[in-house]
Amino acid sequence: MYNDFARFYAQGDWPRYSAQMAKVLPTVLEHFGLWPRSVLDLACGEGTFAIAMAERGLRVTGVDQSPEMLDIARERAAKDGLKVGFLQQDIRSLSLRGRFDIITCWFDSLNYLLEIDELAETFAGVSRVLDKNGIFIFDVNTIRALAVEWVRDPCYIHADSGDLFLISVPQYDSATRIASLRITGFARENERWVRVDEVHKERGYTLKEIRQCLKRAGLHEITCWASLDRMEKPGRGTPRVWFVARRKEPHAPRGALSGPRL
Repeated sequence: MYNDFARFYAQGDWPRYSAQMAKVLPTVLEHFGLWPRSVLDLACGEGTFAIAMAERGLRVTGVDQSPEMLDIARERAAKDGLKVGFLQQDIRSLSLRGRFDIITCWFDSLNYLLEIDELAETFAGVSRVLDKNGIFIFDVNTIRALAVEWVRDPCYIHADSGDLFLISVPQYDSATRIASLRITGFARENERWVRVDEVHKERGYTLKEIRQCLKRAGLHEITCWASLDRMEKPGRGTPRVWFVARRKEPHAPRGALSGPRL
């Protein structure tokens, strides 16, 4: 996945979510009294969030499994004159030096882990490289999102311009809690059109399962929100949740991280 599809993704509506997270994050960090110096963005994709953090003066590392996505990210960072370390790695088996003040994983990337052990392995990797005073922020689609919201319409158009058309068709399997998104895209290249077809699968996890995986990894949940900007608690109909977690060990008081204000 995200190989031939990478250029379609970069031109579709998905990067806007990462841009929104970059705008909201400073308020969240201020809420916890944190001023970080370093950020690790897991499943960084085409680099929208990582580059926005680098623009704010932070030391940023972005990790993604797709070399095509990383090529786009590196090109964008170079164009903006920014230094961002983009690495090709599987988030289930992170191999990184040092520790990070903030680790993020946005836009239901964790739903792509279809086995609960894979989720626990990813959290364990986060725990290994998260600073003792740092926080891990991530979001996931809830089961309701995949089972109800995704299949509310028979298809969804992500982009429709003179040079790009991108559409997805969803399905949901209640037995496995796995949603499938069949994506078809067409892009104009000079006088011809190029087509790409991919199937993306996401699994829905209960909040209890996520919390169990955090605990297994030695991470402690600080909060769980239904809205990152409004910081509301989730309810039965919440389609997306944001978790904030720390390592399970004594940590410094609020404001211990003293990097640049975002």
